[in-house]
Amino acid sequence: MTDPQQSSPADVEPAAPAQGKTTAPESANPPPAGAEPARPQTPLAPPRMDPVRKWVLIFAAFCLVLLAWYMAADRYTPFTTQARVNAFVVPIAPQVAGEIISVDVRTNQVVKKGELLARIDPARYQLAVAAAEAQLALTQQSLRVSSSTVDAARAALDAAKAALLKDTQNEARLKRIDADVPGAISQRNLETATLARVEREAQVRTAGANLQQAIEALGPRDAKNPQLLAARAALDKAQLDLQYTRLVAPNDGLVTDLRVDAGNFAATGQPLMTFVAVHKIWVEAALTENNLGHVKPGDAVDLVLDVWPDEPLRGRVRSVTHGVAGAESTSKPGALPTVQNQRDWLRNAQRFPVLIDFEDPAQAARLGARVGSQVNVLVYTG
Repeated sequence: MTDPQQSSPADVEPAAPAQGKTTAPESANPPPAGAEPARPQTPLAPPRMDPVRKWVLIFAAFCLVLLAWYMAADRYTPFTTQARVNAFVVPIAPQVAGEIISVDVRTNQVVKKGELLARIDPARYQLAVAAAEAQLALTQQSLRVSSSTVDAARAALDAAKAALLKDTQNEARLKRIDADVPGAISQRNLETATLARVEREAQVRTAGANLQQAIEALGPRDAKNPQLLAARAALDKAQLDLQYTRLVAPNDGLVTDLRVDAGNFAATGQPLMTFVAVHKIWVEAALTENNLGHVKPGDAVDLVLDVWPDEPLRGRVRSVTHGVAGAESTSKPGALPTVQNQRDWLRNAQRFPVLIDFEDPAQAARLGARVGSQVNVLVYTG
């Protein structure tokens, strides 16, 4: 049994706090005996974002910014790697045939305009010139003879006219005497005078025809005479063929792809070597159609050659090609176009050549800008 004198725990006064120590105030409603003490309440923290979701959103925002930048750059600063260096490439082919007697250049040699490249045996062409000169001399001599023939025919005509005039006057005189003194002139004499006049008229007509024939055979007496023009043209052609036996450089440039040597036979129109105008080079860039909205002649261009990627060059847009042959076009006039049945969701963008000039072609050539070299192109529109 419990001692009535013993007080309950609730009646026991709380002990005084020790000196120098502080105690936390007790709760107004102390927890019941045997219960766990109450934990202090802390403010709730905001929920934390899932790291995966966070990085997905950052990546999506970055992609949107990148897409917007790409679309703007594609229109205002178009870029392409489909570009090559171009120049005028001329096959050196003889215009006359013959044996090659000398080749005066070597492969990849720089040449000047008019410099001798090769020579073809000129012997037969020299003979042709001599023959043409002789033919011209014969033609001139023949024209002089024809001119003399014309002069002789004209003189014969004048003589026939004078004789006709004399016979006509004699006939008129006899007829007048016979009219004044009938029977003074015999009928025989009158008939003879008339016959003489008629014969003279025939002679005049014949002389006139001979003169006309001589004039037509001679033609013009000046430099426009057809025979003289033909003879001079033959001489000019022979001299030109002789000149063609010397193959010379058409301009400043470089000779490459040399295929022959002395002793080979050169056929007309068959290339012997290739000439490249390396001092007149440009870039042909293939830009997509959606790149061309703001591109115009004069726009600045950055050019980076694959051979020297750390030395960009400057250029200017020369022109934009106005048309290309599409897959639907046909080369036969009057035929219907062939339509390609495309079933793809996406179609390839059409590309158009854009011609770009180097601001300093000498620097480009010095850095190794060869025909066919690949170039990265960046156009600044505006």
